[in-house]
Amino acid sequence: MTTEHGGDVRLTGISKSYGSFTAVHPLDLTVPEGSFFALLGASGCGKTTTLRMIAGLEEPTTGTVVLGDQDVTALPPYKRPVNTVFQSYALFPHLDIFENVAFGLRRRGIRSVKKQVGEMLDLVQLGDLARRKPHQLSGGQQQRVALARALINHPRVLLLDEPLGALDLKLRRQMQLELKRIQTEVGITFVHVTHDQEEAMTMADTVAVMNGGRVEQLGAPADLYEHPRTTFVANFLGTSNLIAGSVTAREGEDLVVAAAGEVLRLPAARCPDGLAPGGRLLVGIRPEKVSLAHAEDAADLPAGRNRVAGTVTATSFIGVSTQYRISGPAGPDLEVYVQNVERDTRLAPGAPVVLHWNPAHAFGLDAAGDGAEAGTGPTEEAA
Repeated sequence: MTTEHGGDVRLTGISKSYGSFTAVHPLDLTVPEGSFFALLGASGCGKTTTLRMIAGLEEPTTGTVVLGDQDVTALPPYKRPVNTVFQSYALFPHLDIFENVAFGLRRRGIRSVKKQVGEMLDLVQLGDLARRKPHQLSGGQQQRVALARALINHPRVLLLDEPLGALDLKLRRQMQLELKRIQTEVGITFVHVTHDQEEAMTMADTVAVMNGGRVEQLGAPADLYEHPRTTFVANFLGTSNLIAGSVTAREGEDLVVAAAGEVLRLPAARCPDGLAPGGRLLVGIRPEKVSLAHAEDAADLPAGRNRVAGTVTATSFIGVSTQYRISGPAGPDLEVYVQNVERDTRLAPGAPVVLHWNPAHAFGLDAAGDGAEAGTGPTEEAA
């Protein structure tokens, strides 16, 4: 299925204030044509307000909204070439699935709708359920009907506001793959609002992480995860162990850092620019990239790896892995995720351990840049 592309979505200097409260600070954002773009953040970060300004459901305090070559800032929602799918599916309970999907076409006076509706129901894999009523469908099926009803109008941009929030975990993961498949097939620009980092990273080509009405960082999911630039991003997308230290030297492509009574190394390219000896930073390492050894085996660890000592304070078996919480000079709540391949039964609460990792996997954050503290887990704003 092909549609007419409508160009990029461009927000320029757009902001929204309610009296003295600023929900969205002035921001510039470009959503490339035909991409799957996610606005990710905690409740109250401004992501839904931004989406509603694109839809025309909120009037910007400042700035412009441009779709392709058309400035739509002053246009009402029904005159914009966009459609929105909400968390509440808003299906008509008295109409069957076929007529729910056909509604937009009939409203525009199109009489011959069978072929278009049939194609759209096939796209969302509901062709054999056309004559059922919404209450006879599962939540995931109802969400696909809502999606088909929006897509049949051939919008240039489809806006999705927490569309999977009402689904259980297993169904939500299935629908993530379905949404990505559908977006790839139709080629329409999708702008998706979510607070779920896994959802954003599974589906989106580009993610904008929002915090306090601002875009904290923008990029491909893997780039945001591997190269966070702030502690908020480091802890909102997954979990990061952050160890406070100070730069002692630069050796080749690496920075040498004194931290937790140890000497740690990490690539200078994965650190803020301009760090000189004496500069403070946080050494970040993801829990799944840390290996864990009992202190009795410390002498056998490979050379060249970063290492810090600690004591196991808690363990949690979650099937594919065991999550360990470690306390030590590097911090009170470091986390390590170890795949359950060959479990070391000595690694129980109270055991002395050594955490070790490849220096290339670490990243650095400005210790003073955003009021960060060493530690791990989501920040208070992300909770």
